[in-house]
Amino acid sequence: MTKEYSLGNIKLLSDIPEEKLNLLGQRCKWRRFEPEELILNLNDQSTDIYFIVRGEVQASVFSETGRRVIMSDLKSGDYFGEFSAIDGQPRSATIVALTRTLVAQMPDTVFIDILAKYPTASIAVMKSMVSVIRTLNERVVEFSTLGVPNRIHAELLRLAHAGRIVDGAGRISPPPTHAEIAARISTHREAVTRELKQLERKGVIERNRGSIVIKNLEEFEQMVEEARAGKID
Repeated sequence: MTKEYSLGNIKLLSDIPEEKLNLLGQRCKWRRFEPEELILNLNDQSTDIYFIVRGEVQASVFSETGRRVIMSDLKSGDYFGEFSAIDGQPRSATIVALTRTLVAQMPDTVFIDILAKYPTASIAVMKSMVSVIRTLNERVVEFSTLGVPNRIHAELLRLAHAGRIVDGAGRISPPPTHAEIAARISTHREAVTRELKQLERKGVIERNRGSIVIKNLEEFEQMVEEARAGKID
């Protein structure tokens, strides 16, 4: 198997010996996707798991009215589809490629066998699922208790923590569009535009074509925590 078609960069599988990893790669279906191409649809009945060898994808769900809510962005080394691979239920999100993407599509039976044989992989999956639950719990509380501006702040903070932090500043790069931020927190693009301009006028953030920079991440974290605690509106 060539280096391009290798599972070697998949973090979940990092403890599996190279020889075994090559054999697992031979049991995968290798697929390429172009930007904005659909990979999986919500409620699909398939149960394979997908490993992102190269590229980035986005997971979203849609309301009955067609409104999109972005759940997460995933990049090279990550995986998706594990929920259906584990419980056999329909897909819980729509997955679309953000860039040119190469994935290894592994049968659910092979994946379950990996979890049974390699405890570190099982623990990694459990930790990932706990992280998903914690994030969803956090968002439910925010939707129930915070106004739109504070929800925007909380989402910017999550994105900053997922990006680069240098000298106390959080850099979100590449910056999501206003529509993407709105889709993450269930609001409309105009509200995001107004709040980002307000934060920029106050000197809290800097914006350019390549990034959004939260100048003082510690102060911004405190502002978000105070809002979550009901100390500010």
